[in-house]
Amino acid sequence: MPAVITNEMVFAALPPRPPESHKGAYGRVLAVCGCPAYRGAAALSVLGALRAGAGVVTLAAGESVIQSIAARVLEATFLPLPDESALASMAETATVCLAGCGREADETTAREMKFLLERTRGTVVLDAGGLCSLAAEKQAMRPAAGRLIVTPHPGEMARLAHTSVQQVLAAPAETALAMAKQLDAVVVLKGHRTLTATPAGRLYENRTGNAGLARGGSGDVLAGMIAGLAAQGLAPAQAAVCGVYLHGLAADRCAARLSQQGMLPEDILVDLCALYLENGR
Repeated sequence: MPAVITNEMVFAALPPRPPESHKGAYGRVLAVCGCPAYRGAAALSVLGALRAGAGVVTLAAGESVIQSIAARVLEATFLPLPDESALASMAETATVCLAGCGREADETTAREMKFLLERTRGTVVLDAGGLCSLAAEKQAMRPAAGRLIVTPHPGEMARLAHTSVQQVLAAPAETALAMAKQLDAVVVLKGHRTLTATPAGRLYENRTGNAGLARGGSGDVLAGMIAGLAAQGLAPAQAAVCGVYLHGLAADRCAARLSQQGMLPEDILVDLCALYLENGR
């Protein structure tokens, strides 16, 4: 049986911020996200990492993506792509690399993801197009073994496991655990009761969240939050467990404030701040 994630479990894992600390104490997130068709995913993932508490977040993306969100996300820094040398340097020094949100699942993305997986020394959070682009060659994820968090929804998991969505939904726990062991990665299988599986065979069930999250962009916020938590020193499994719980609980608060029908993914970040405040963070 999976362990149910609790509020006590989450806030025991989140370190307080000492008065004398500085931005470097809370990690550096390199977010390689977004494309012209999905520029919002870049903004939402970066905002998720910042609101989760990361010290510095840099978005690496094409000029059109950066120009469209730079005036909105004032706290981020930017690396225009393509610039392989600068990207390699940032990947090697980043605490966390968040890759794939809002990227097309094509050969170009696959090459970029392989490059990042080989160069990144810290935790890697692989989501969406970045994850799907490597579904046919999962061995490309091996350089980040032990430091990797993947965040598929059932359709993406079906591609990874070379099975059907129906089979994933019929056996979500078994599928997540098998994939975690195969990839040597933490697997966040998103859904009504999101499951987090570890390579060691531990399984956690999340019971926060609601149907207001059933819209584009929710997963980008979640991936950003997980990356932001990992940047602050949480181990991959801790970052994933805390991220899914806080994401869902903030969504529950948001639905009570704005309704499930009308709430938007970015709205939950306001409620995340309220949760931090209530719990002394």
